[in-house]
Amino acid sequence: MSKCSIILIPLLPTLFVTGCAGLGLKETRETYGAKFTGTHPVLARCVLNELRSDSRWLIRGLQYDVRTYRDMEATEIYAYPRDTLPGTYARNSPENPDAVISYSYTTPQPKVYASRQDTSAGHGAYPNYSFDLMLKRTDNATVVANINGKKYESDAAWDALKACAAR
Repeated sequence: MSKCSIILIPLLPTLFVTGCAGLGLKETRETYGAKFTGTHPVLARCVLNELRSDSRWLIRGLQYDVRTYRDMEATEIYAYPRDTLPGTYARNSPENPDAVISYSYTTPQPKVYASRQDTSAGHGAYPNYSFDLMLKRTDNATVVANINGKKYESDAAWDALKACAAR
């Protein structure tokens, strides 16, 4: 064998694997919308409780940023993968066995929806969220729900919302 083939033969599998690594699967995003019976704070609390008690580790490990918009009577839930919620440090990280973690209902942050529209940096949400669930009051007994996010997490949240509305 020539020196060139001695060098190229071990490199070919490496080059092949490196070339195929860029052809990975793209994660799909889902968007749903529907009308549900209930009030937005009660449905939001129920959805969070359902997701936190889910048996799937990926769903149970999500962290939440809950916002209420009093000017339009709505609640918005942003779900983030483990350790990516802004404000997560070693002392409160789910990955740290010595951390102090609160699994109670996340207190919603009161916000003004009009200011959400003015910001160009993604309305205060960090771009790596798993899903964004918006529950907006339509009348005294119903809400309109819209969800946008990663398919797996969005499907779990949408199923939880349907189960909460059916109660």
